[in-house]
Parts: sequence; structure tokens; C-alpha cells
Amino acid sequence: MAARKPIEMKQLFSEAGQSQQIHQLKGQIEELEAELAQLRSGMLNAKEKAALEQQIKDLTDQLAYSGGVHEIELQRIQPDPDQPRQTFPPYQIQERAESLRRNGQKTPIVLIPQTDEDYILFDGELRWRAAQSIGWNTLKAVFLPKEQILAAEEVFEGQLVTSIHSQKLHDLDLATSLVKLIVYKYPDLKERETEIPKILNTGITQLRRGQKHLELNQIRLAEQVDQQEWLETAGFKKIEELEVIAVLLGLQLNPISINNNIFPLISLAEDLKQVIRQEGLESSKAREINKLSALQLEVDEAKALVLRKEITQKAIQEKLSLSDIKRLVNDTLAQYSPKKTNQANKIIKLSKTIQDFQVQTAEKEELMSLQQILVDKLAEIEQALKQ
Repeated sequence: MAARKPIEMKQLFSEAGQSQQIHQLKGQIEELEAELAQLRSGMLNAKEKAALEQQIKDLTDQLAYSGGVHEIELQRIQPDPDQPRQTFPPYQIQERAESLRRNGQKTPIVLIPQTDEDYILFDGELRWRAAQSIGWNTLKAVFLPKEQILAAEEVFEGQLVTSIHSQKLHDLDLATSLVKLIVYKYPDLKERETEIPKILNTGITQLRRGQKHLELNQIRLAEQVDQQEWLETAGFKKIEELEVIAVLLGLQLNPISINNNIFPLISLAEDLKQVIRQEGLESSKAREINKLSALQLEVDEAKALVLRKEITQKAIQEKLSLSDIKRLVNDTLAQYSPKKTNQANKIIKLSKTIQDFQVQTAEKEELMSLQQILVDKLAEIEQALKQ
């Protein structure tokens, strides 16, 4: 099955490519963003991190040399609404604010001029927010040159998505960023944007049937050519399944992990998404509280919202652990829907039985039989989750 070729960054610069100066600058900007993404990823050793920090400084210095460093009023700066990172918990802002207060601003933020008076952030939103919180009026900034802005505006979202590997990127931001990137790569999926998590789930189900899912963790680290060859022979029934998984593998992400842990956050209740944005509530805790739906509680939406807010506030104020939250959620479900709670307890016991099963002591034939049972049951579970 031949996949449609995704849109590449160079296509967006076809007109700008006529100018060698702009083309060269484009490369510098892309390099800067790539270095920023790698540095944030937490995947580098100390030597590599120091080298990248120096490269980022050098590239920022190039912008400073060409356009100078400017003191820009904070009120004239606006965040980029399309950037992947939308979650800025108060504690992170406080940490950066304390750093600014003690050490000052070490490096300029990077801005895209919109008019003579207004700017959009290319990099540095956390510093911008922190500076506001401690009463600063200005920040040092460098500009992307005006002749580059038209191309930069088109490509900016694609560049920023490289930051999804950042350990500071909340899982909810990662989920929404991945959907945006998939649509960016394959515009034909734009009308089916809300279906992308289901498409991924269906693709993984297809891989499981052929035992190809066992190869995902290895193939995600392979070269792009090898990944493409693997995808072509993986046995997908629909092209969109291949395309979605291709994007994830291209980012060295395991599609099973994204399917199980990341994409489910897209369907969180809106009140929980808001708490994540405002407070940085951990995704595992948000998913647990999300079990308190009107359907599960057998109450109306208004009552379910009240119950979720009560537990959410308690979790944040008292800094409850995930196990504490699970107990609260289970107690609430037991109070409002005892039959469903009994079923949940059965599932918990079954899960523990499977986890405690000693694989080493079983015969090969027994393991093969158990494997087939689990594969079949998992397919049933995935089908039920799609309904």
C-alpha cells in the first residue's frame, strides 16, 4: 500500500527559495528550533547539552547581530496561539520568575514582528509569563527578519511541533500537537481530525492480528527508509492507518503508548482540560477523575461536574497521590453506582492475577494458548472502547 507523500517543509518555502539570503536564513531558523527541541527533550548528556546550548547562543547571536537586541515592552508581546505548549502551571512560572529575579535574563527571547508595535513569540513564552509575574515591564529580544515572516508564519506550526519530545510538555499538549502534525502532514485528514485517535486504535488492532505490534518499539528507532519499508508490509487495510502511525514513528514515538496513554486525554471532560491548563494536573490523575462521568455515576451532567470539581480541588489542594485519588473515585462510584463498582473490582482483581502470573514456570504450550486468549480478548476490548 503506497502512502500519500506528506507535505515537506521545503514546499512552503518555494517562493522564498528564489532569494538565497532568505533561504539561508530559513535554514538557520529551522536549525535553531531543532536545537531548542532537542535541548528541551531531556534526552541529551551533559556534553551534548552544553554543545547545543552554545549552538543556540550562536544562532541567537546571529539574529542579534543582524537586527540587534531590543528592549521590548511585555504588553506589546503576544504568545503564539498555535504552539504545542499550552500548559504553564503556576509552579513552573514561579521557578522561572525566581531565576529571572536572581540571575536576570541571560538570553533574549525570539520574536516575530507583526507590525511596528506588536510581536508574536517564536521562543520564550515561559520567560515572558514569569517576567509579568514579577512586575517586569520589558524583556530583551531579537527579531526574525521581516523578509522571512511570510514563510515563517506558514511553517511555524510545523517547526514548533518538534518540541513534543519535551519532558515539560504536558501529555494533553502532546496529544493535541500530534493531531495537528498528522493533519499538517496529511491535509486529507483535516475533515476527519476528531477521528484520528480511532484511526490509530484501528491500525494497532490490525498490527496485533499479525503480531507486528511486537516490532513497534524497535522500528520507531529505525531510519526513515526502513520505517517506510516496514509500514508498506505491515498489513494495514486503510491508508489513513499507515499515515497516522508513520507520523508517530517518524517522531520515534511508540504508537501503542500514544494510543493507550496520550490520545485518551483528548476525550477528557472540558473541566478537567481546563484544570490541566491552569494547574498542570498530571494526566494519570485527570484520567482517573474523568471516570466520574454522568454515565458512570448515573446522574445528570451538572451533578457529575460538581463531583469532579470537588475531587479535583481536593487533589490539588492536598497534593493527593494517584492511589489516593483512585480511592476517592472508587468511593464516589460505589456511592452512586454500586453495580458498576463491583464490575470494576472484578477487573482490578483480574488485572492483578495477570500481573502476578509467573511466566517462567509455565509450559510453552500453555503460554501459547494464553497468548492467543489474551490477543483475542484485547481485540474485544479495543472494539468496545471504540463504541
